[in-house]
Amino acid sequence: MRTVVACLIIIPFVICFSSAAMSLSTRIKDIASIAGIYEAKLMGIGLVTGLSNTGDKDNEVTERFVENMMQYMGVSLNLDGLDAKNIAVVTVTATLPPFAKVGSQIDVEVASLQDATSLQGGTLIPTPLIQSLDANKEVYAMASGVISIGGFGISEGGGRVQKNHLTSGYIPNGGVIHKPMRIDVFENEEFSLVPYHADYATVTRIVDLINDRYEDGTAVAVDGATILVTVPRMYQTEDYTQYTSNVIRFISEIGEMRIEVDRPAKVVIDERTGTVVIGSNVTISSIAVTHGSIIITIASQDDISQPLPFSQGETATATQTDITVEEQEGILRHVPDSTTIGEVIAALNALGATPRELISILQNIERAGALHAKLVIR
Repeated sequence: MRTVVACLIIIPFVICFSSAAMSLSTRIKDIASIAGIYEAKLMGIGLVTGLSNTGDKDNEVTERFVENMMQYMGVSLNLDGLDAKNIAVVTVTATLPPFAKVGSQIDVEVASLQDATSLQGGTLIPTPLIQSLDANKEVYAMASGVISIGGFGISEGGGRVQKNHLTSGYIPNGGVIHKPMRIDVFENEEFSLVPYHADYATVTRIVDLINDRYEDGTAVAVDGATILVTVPRMYQTEDYTQYTSNVIRFISEIGEMRIEVDRPAKVVIDERTGTVVIGSNVTISSIAVTHGSIIITIASQDDISQPLPFSQGETATATQTDITVEEQEGILRHVPDSTTIGEVIAALNALGATPRELISILQNIERAGALHAKLVIR
């Protein structure tokens, strides 16, 4: 019996954007945000009850946690030796939207803090959530409810069947807002507009677009990632309520403006998956490239040794393995000047390289100074 295994691993993926996409315009609100308006991360430590012998095995921490909770409720008990298999200490996290009001609900995520094996069927006891950077540790939300883990785990007779991760889950609308975030960007006569990706060309285009529509000096570029915007006089009024409404309308108008975003020349390589993403402004200077491939072949054959008749020997089997390595010839190819993304792709495809080889080729072209783009390797 002869088995041949050819080891040639190819994990391809090249994503390209045509030059036609360069003329597309984008709304400002899709590429920038207002400084001071953000989502806050909330956190807390809570207790999950109602588990079916899948809770914490390390009872000391759980005992102290339960004791503190019961003392807070006015109940004093000695819980030494508490069997906490139906209880688990968990971390509770949530995201507080910037304009959430008191009484509104948010989703909550729960994860085991100790050695619980499953939170399936558990219920989170009301848990206060705070902002980690808040020095006053004020409670912004209260979380509670039945945990949904989106899976299951079943054990019987030493066997186990499990779907999804059982020690974490979420509670839809499990958090109730008790304190909203304070947003004061509408109280002043100016605010800052921050693009998601710092770029001088994009910032300049936004400034020019705003000043062309409103009065000169409405927008000023502070740096490559910040634009200071002043509320035009036409929107300013002594009435605070009307002024806030005008500012919101002004921000909405800016957000709907469309500009052409400058796309930096960048090549992003993910070596783990073999993914290569090439930006639309990438160019290559004339260069010569050679590459080759290595194919490893592993062949195994079973040899059977049969003893002579009426002998005391036994049949024996031995496996012989042959490994051969074949290296294909490398061919020196000329890669001409490429000034568009289409020409770059055509030049690289002409090399006949696999995505794994393409990663190495791009790295070496960049080292030779012929790749005019920022090479990002992850």
